[in-house]
Amino acid sequence: MTDRSAHDTVLAQLDAFNAHDLDAFVATYADDAVITGVAPEPIVGAVAIRAFYEPRLQNPELSCVIDSSVLFGDRWVVAREYVINAGVSTETIATFDVVAGRISRASMLKA
Repeated sequence: MTDRSAHDTVLAQLDAFNAHDLDAFVATYADDAVITGVAPEPIVGAVAIRAFYEPRLQNPELSCVIDSSVLFGDRWVVAREYVINAGVSTETIATFDVVAGRISRASMLKA
């Protein structure tokens, strides 16, 4: 647990993603976190998040930019992201529910 704000947690997750730092990326998620919208089925738990993102973060051409974001209350962040892979950009709307400085739920909707 950390006293990091919801917005700062999402930015830490983004920085770890762009640095291809799997350990730092997974550390921004709660042990029982759920991610939807990136795989056919929800990704549940830190072990599954690590397994899903490990091969992705080995791709040096993968990055993400947050174009804009809004904080709702003290725990919900909605962000307009552009995920870039090999020069191709995909617009994504991402919602993050952050509890005690860690992401408990993330949902991605690709345009």
